[in-house]
Amino acid sequence: MKKITYLSLLLTLLCSISGNATHLMGGEIVAQQISGSQYQIVMTVYRDTAGIPMQTTAQFDITDSAGTNVATLTTAYDSVLSGNALPMYPYGVEVYFFIDTVTFVNSGTYTIGWSNCCRNGAIQNISTPLSQSMFLQTSVTVFDSTSNSTPWFLVPASIFLPSNTPWQYNPLPFDPDGDSLFWSLSQPLKSLNTACPGYTLPPGTVANPMTINPITGTITWTATMLGNFVTSVLVEEFRNGQKIGEIRRDMQFIVVQTSITSPIWNAGNLPVDSLGNVYVNLIQNSSFSLSVSGYSPNGSILYADAFGEPFFTSPNPAQWTSTGSGSNDTIEGNILWAPSTAQTRSTPYILALRLTDGFLAQDLSIIFQVSSGIGLKEEMTHYLTYPNPAIDGVTITPTPFKVCLYNSLGQQWELRQAQANGRWDISGIPKGSYILRCFDDTGKPQGTTRLVIQ
Repeated sequence: MKKITYLSLLLTLLCSISGNATHLMGGEIVAQQISGSQYQIVMTVYRDTAGIPMQTTAQFDITDSAGTNVATLTTAYDSVLSGNALPMYPYGVEVYFFIDTVTFVNSGTYTIGWSNCCRNGAIQNISTPLSQSMFLQTSVTVFDSTSNSTPWFLVPASIFLPSNTPWQYNPLPFDPDGDSLFWSLSQPLKSLNTACPGYTLPPGTVANPMTINPITGTITWTATMLGNFVTSVLVEEFRNGQKIGEIRRDMQFIVVQTSITSPIWNAGNLPVDSLGNVYVNLIQNSSFSLSVSGYSPNGSILYADAFGEPFFTSPNPAQWTSTGSGSNDTIEGNILWAPSTAQTRSTPYILALRLTDGFLAQDLSIIFQVSSGIGLKEEMTHYLTYPNPAIDGVTITPTPFKVCLYNSLGQQWELRQAQANGRWDISGIPKGSYILRCFDDTGKPQGTTRLVIQ
């Protein structure tokens, strides 16, 4: 796959942002390898225009795995890219970018951190927010002879959502090196590896609290309280079963009372797996088209966009088109893709579609699995296994009849499902890397993947 840079995707995003930053609303730090031990650091910061101006410079403190400071960088925000307002919001949310480079003297794992005071005093799920700094950090492992960059997020922040309404948002983590990613909701930080005191998960209904889908990365939430709330999306990066880095998106969400109903995706006719995720199987070198539509119960004009790795892979990137202005309450989008042999892999592709009316937005996540088509009658089913790496149990979808693990010595373990939660029990199995194979009720193998037990 052609090397894709974070800044190239960033510039593409900025083409849709109109220009014009307070209190800090969120942000993230990305570290991308330029060559060897030289890295580019890009920090994105979201600012509420109703507050104090954005600081003109940022100080990055870089520490090694022992906690020793190895470098301090001070850089001004990029005056060309910064200060633009995010579109589709009722009042100003500006984006600022601080960009610098660093050359690491030695290999190892490093943490890049930035701090600024203070958080928005209106935040309700941390203690005394006006006295707490917002701390952003990312960790990256520098190898002697192997390339590595941190993951990054492909989808812009979504900030406003209506109360008492089911809502979906997918920041869509992506790793340019193809490393395994595991995402979760985490506490926002006030200093290096130190959570903000008094943090609680933003309040939601019992049926739909704030959660993150372990397969797609989609955050779902039905908020029950008006106001400002903050959380972090933590994305951990693994290679050969070892954690080699992480990034965080610290983000503030504003729950509003509105008579306007959120736009809605028509997903009822889309194919889904056993967990309800939209799931599509593709065969290499075969053209595929998927149409999706959305509507506004209020008759609002709608806009739709699509994000994901298939749109910038090569050769044969996917194409997204949308028709209809939404003036008739509806809009339709189409994904056209003919993946090549080079795009065939066991790891699925995740797409995020965003539907917005200029105020509120809804995301829809789609899993695309690309296979060769060879031997489909022997290894037909692709099983999604998570979490991976795992500690005491894994969920497998669709649910197989039988599951076995094999290590590099050929030893075999047959897994059993716990009655309480349906997860396959791996407690008691030694830590390490295994081949996981699923079987149907005739004993015929149906799918194989790799599982790491920590």
